[in-house]
Formats: sequence, structure tokens, C-alpha cells
Amino acid sequence: MARRTKEESAQTRARLIEAARSQFERHGYANTTLEQIARAAGLTRGAVYFHFADKAALFRAMRDQVELPLIDRIGPGLLSEHDGDPLAAIERYMLAVIATIGGCETTRRTFEILSFGCEYVDGLAPELERQRHRHAELRDQLRDAYRRARAQGLLRAGLDPDLAALETTVFLSGLVRVWLLDRGQRLIGPDPGPLVRAHVASRRR
Repeated sequence: MARRTKEESAQTRARLIEAARSQFERHGYANTTLEQIARAAGLTRGAVYFHFADKAALFRAMRDQVELPLIDRIGPGLLSEHDGDPLAAIERYMLAVIATIGGCETTRRTFEILSFGCEYVDGLAPELERQRHRHAELRDQLRDAYRRARAQGLLRAGLDPDLAALETTVFLSGLVRVWLLDRGQRLIGPDPGPLVRAHVASRRR
């Protein structure tokens, strides 16, 4: 009986998280109420409070259900000093980011909520700080990779590795954002890969 109760509790929690995700998508975080989430899950507000202290806690549970590229992890591929071609490593990393977002609906939906459905104040302020930190970490890893590329004679003449790293950070972040916005596929289309490859190729000697 105890095992069944634990399983039922886990199922209820999962229903609430998915309901929250759907409501945050539809209304944005600020305009979504716990009453709306409970109703979407077919549960009561009491059930929500049994599992989550408040809306911010429910948001964090939804957020932590997936590991988001660019935010939760950068990836070890850029760190390897043994990679024969650091520019190829940068390209692989960016393509992997696109593949991760495009290959998992839950990841994509969560990324869209964080990109377009949140005001990062009060309880959500730490999430924005985490994103800032990860982008700075990505810039630093890209800088190291570009410096290795320059040392190997692979980098385009006159291209400063520090500036190249910042440009690529902004490029990738903006590419993901526009790609998510482009639901009708009128701008980028279904595959941003060619843009990634062109970006890296423009850095190569």
C-alpha cells in the first residue's frame, strides 16, 4: 500500500509539473495562477500545495526536469586540449545544442518558456543569474578554443580570439532564440545547421 501511495504521489506531482508547463506556455509565468494549474491538472489547489510550497517552487520543478544546453551545461568538448581541430569542436558543440533542443519536445518547450514567458524578478531572479553565469562560462571556453585554433594556425588572420568568442556566444544565443521564434519556419527553416557551419567557416583561415 505504501508503495502504491508513493507511486500515486509521484504521478500527481508529474501531472502538476506538466500542467504548469502548459499554462506557462499559454499565459507566461507571471499571468499563470496556481488555480489555473490545478484546474489544468484536474486537481485541487490543496493538491498543488501538498507537493509545492508556491508557484516558484513548481516552476523550479518544471525547470529542473530537463537539462538545458547553454544554461545547465556547456559541454566538455570545448575544453579538450587534445582536439586536433578546435574549430571543429566549436562546430560540434553548437550543432549538439541545436540537436538537443530540436530533438526533445520537453526541452524545447521549457527553453521557450524561459526565453519568452518569464519576468526574471523576485523568485525567478536566481534563474537569470544562472543564465548570465553560463553565457560567461561559454564565452571563456570559446576563447580558450579560439586561442588554441590560433596557435595551430587554423584561425583567420587578424581575428582576435577574445572577440571571436564573444561573437560566437552572441551568435549561438541569438540563433537559438530566433529559431524558437520561427515556428512557421519562414526565417531559418527547420535546420539551423548551415548557419552554424557558415559561422565557423568564417573564422577559419
